[in-house]
Amino acid sequence: MMNHTESLRPGGVPPMPLTSGNRYTPCGLPAAVTVILLAMAGGPMTGCATTPVAGKPAAETQAAQPAAPAPAAAARADDALPKVNLTSELLFRLMLAEIAVQRGESGPAYSEFMIVAKQTRDPRLARRAAEVAINARALSQAMDAADLWFHLAPQDNEAEQSYSSLLVANGQHAKARPLLQRQIAAAANPIEILDRLQRVLAHAPEPAQGYALLDSLAGPYYGSPATGFDAHLIAARAARVAGDNAAAVAQARAALAARPDSELAVMSVAQLLIESGAGPAAPNAPADAARSAGGGKDAGTAAHAEAVAMLGTFLAAHPDASEVRQAYARLLVGEGRLDEGRQQFEELLRRSPQAPDPLFALGVLALEAEHFDVARGYLERYLAAVGPAPDRDLDLVYMNMARVAEGQRQFDEALGWLRKVKGAEQAEGARERQAFLLGRMNRVEEGLDLLRQMPSTTPEQRSQSIMAQGQLLRDAHRYEESYHLLDGALHDSPDDTGLLYESAMSAERLDRIDLMEARLRHLLQLRPDYAHAYNALGYSLADRNIRLQEAYQLIDHALTLAPDDGFIVDSMGWVQFRLGNLAAARESLTRAFQLKADPDVAAHLGEVLWASGDHSRARELLLDARRRDGDSDTLRDTLQRLKIQP
Repeated sequence: MMNHTESLRPGGVPPMPLTSGNRYTPCGLPAAVTVILLAMAGGPMTGCATTPVAGKPAAETQAAQPAAPAPAAAARADDALPKVNLTSELLFRLMLAEIAVQRGESGPAYSEFMIVAKQTRDPRLARRAAEVAINARALSQAMDAADLWFHLAPQDNEAEQSYSSLLVANGQHAKARPLLQRQIAAAANPIEILDRLQRVLAHAPEPAQGYALLDSLAGPYYGSPATGFDAHLIAARAARVAGDNAAAVAQARAALAARPDSELAVMSVAQLLIESGAGPAAPNAPADAARSAGGGKDAGTAAHAEAVAMLGTFLAAHPDASEVRQAYARLLVGEGRLDEGRQQFEELLRRSPQAPDPLFALGVLALEAEHFDVARGYLERYLAAVGPAPDRDLDLVYMNMARVAEGQRQFDEALGWLRKVKGAEQAEGARERQAFLLGRMNRVEEGLDLLRQMPSTTPEQRSQSIMAQGQLLRDAHRYEESYHLLDGALHDSPDDTGLLYESAMSAERLDRIDLMEARLRHLLQLRPDYAHAYNALGYSLADRNIRLQEAYQLIDHALTLAPDDGFIVDSMGWVQFRLGNLAAARESLTRAFQLKADPDVAAHLGEVLWASGDHSRARELLLDARRRDGDSDTLRDTLQRLKIQP
């Protein structure tokens, strides 16, 4: 079962980017190199210009790459250059250095440029040496060259900014501080300098010292209405890079206080609260999550709850804030609050009917609820909205379309969608799904062969392959084989939570309740927030009509961890039925079927309706479930026991 939050983002786009509005484009060079390459000056050596600083339109911000010098300025610069005769020997050495650059021989080229720069005292050659060193990722040598360049041209702002940038990149903050202070004080837009400094610090050693440097330089600008918002957000980014979560949250809160209506600020605070370690535990459902579709939630996550509440409050005051609404919806889904998350995505779609992201999210949520027709509609609209986009990763969409087709028993169509998956990230999942489809088509051995061909170089890969094979064998009613395969793997990895869960499920099919319970309780010692395990144990007891009070307590605890999980709500309805509470059972099972229109859930609801005397409704529900998916053992048993025929 995939993480709900991840599953709602095709392409894996981060839900709440903590930026100041800038998108740095590396122009083909490695990020660390390009950022450092005169990042403070943004001169012609980079070949790039940065985009606007936070909250300011492009027209209001000064581009990182300065315009070419005016003719008079260029003339003054030429007057400051040393008078050097271009002898044949000098020309030869310069040509030799440039040829070395073209051949990729950075060391000889750098040495030659530095020697000639020192001999001629020409700052242009020192600058060229710095450029060669940066492109070779030799930051120490680049700093030496920039030092020479700056001292040969002390009035050249570009030289000073490049030198200070490389000092920072090499962790020499004390030497950089006075230069940076002078640059920021002289700048028409000090925020731009602080922003560029933070980008350099993000790739520099000693991030904690880097944050301290930036915080001290930004200090004079925190209190100004014109600069406080941006300065605090930049400092929040720097603190985040330094791993100082408390400082990052405090800086982001200060930015929000300076501009309470800022979407960027409220999303930054929310993201930092979650990153501080307060988010709900990511679901890690095993391959057979047939009764555990939700995710666990850490009940003590006050910061996460604050983030959710903060976004909700902001939306109440700013209902048009679509980015905030999307982030809020994803957080709700990540918490297992699926109905509330769905409502937020529906509101996004109402406001923008062709917006791809809510179409995809609503398709996935409908698919999780097994409303396959609805899911198909949303996902087809998504594909139409994005169109033929070669640069867009559609693998996750193809995977979900395959699940829709499988749910509608269109197995050949499902295989066709899975064959469209090309990316490495989804390739293993697609192969695993193909194997299960082959199993449903009574081609179990082909499916097992496909799973055995999966990569198995790491313990995690081996475990995943074994778990998938175990589930496929279990689905084929080959319970003994499934159990022995999983049990053997568990001997090698006794604390593997996935293997513990899977082997427990296979033991349950063999009616080895003692083994099932022992393994689930071991799993819960390792992962006390694992809602699936509480639910599996509680449901197994309730289904056998034993230890019903204990079963109720286990399922009730699972519900506190995943309140909108359709299978867990179903288990609560089933234990209520076993306890004789027909009204409560009917209420829970009706809600469970709304959350998850699964044939097992339909079987339970149909039985409770029948026991309540509503035979007509029970018959209609059960026969409809059989038409949609007749493979469920629970559904077949219920139809036979109640003697319901078409």
